[in-house]
Amino acid sequence: MYGEAIALALAASAAWGIGMTAATPSIRYVDRLTYLVVRWGLVAAFAAIYALSTRHFAVPALEPALWALVAGLVDATAGGFFYLLALERTSTYQATTLSNTAPLWGVFGAVLLLGEPLRWSAAAAAGLVIMGSFFLVRRSADGRRGISGLVLALLTGILWGVAETVPAKLALEQGLPPETLLFLFACAGCGGALALLPFLRRRTPVRVEAKGFLYVALSGVVGAGVGWLLWLFSLERAPASVVAPVRGATLVFCLIYSVVFLRERPSLRALVGIAFAAGAVLLVSFGS
Repeated sequence: MYGEAIALALAASAAWGIGMTAATPSIRYVDRLTYLVVRWGLVAAFAAIYALSTRHFAVPALEPALWALVAGLVDATAGGFFYLLALERTSTYQATTLSNTAPLWGVFGAVLLLGEPLRWSAAAAAGLVIMGSFFLVRRSADGRRGISGLVLALLTGILWGVAETVPAKLALEQGLPPETLLFLFACAGCGGALALLPFLRRRTPVRVEAKGFLYVALSGVVGAGVGWLLWLFSLERAPASVVAPVRGATLVFCLIYSVVFLRERPSLRALVGIAFAAGAVLLVSFGS
């Protein structure tokens, strides 16, 4: 019934996985505040070009535009900042695992705030993602720094899950084209990061190396730009509570990318966690 929407959400997960994995080498060469500003600035430029080329650059009313801005501040600025902090305190696959509990919070947000019905497949799929996360992070925290990294990653997942379903869905339902939504979303993310500069720059010295911008561009244009467009197209075609669990596939893609490109070596427990996440995608695909 929602096959096309699920396929789009799965493709979005693959793109988001690229963005999340590319963030690790990015912050080796570029400080996190510069990373956020440049990344979302690139996404805003990408979205503007795409929207103008498709002639879908329009703002039907103020309210949906405000929802898009709220989504950008919560997801791109706050969630992005906490995710980068988590990456500095724990491994890539651990940070991506807990941040990818977003499907659970997305389902709850859609049910509680959008009034969507709680489908058994969506609820079970979200539960599988959480169980997968448990296997991936249990007994993996090393000291206070490691624990703080896991807490920050979990907070990231909550922010991402709510922002990706509730304000984004409301903006779409009120007639805001996905291309315009992404542009406003990215502008809010970039503007929010700029607003943080006066308060956090002393604790985050400027660190910019040319090599880092290649990773930032990959994370921004492919990971965030393409990924968010695919996600918004998916949200247009199905209830948020149906496609939100598919977002858990990002966990699988992140782990694959981290093994292939970052040479990380997950344990057997991590592989069990991947199996749970993959099962979640299959369940929601056939149960919807």
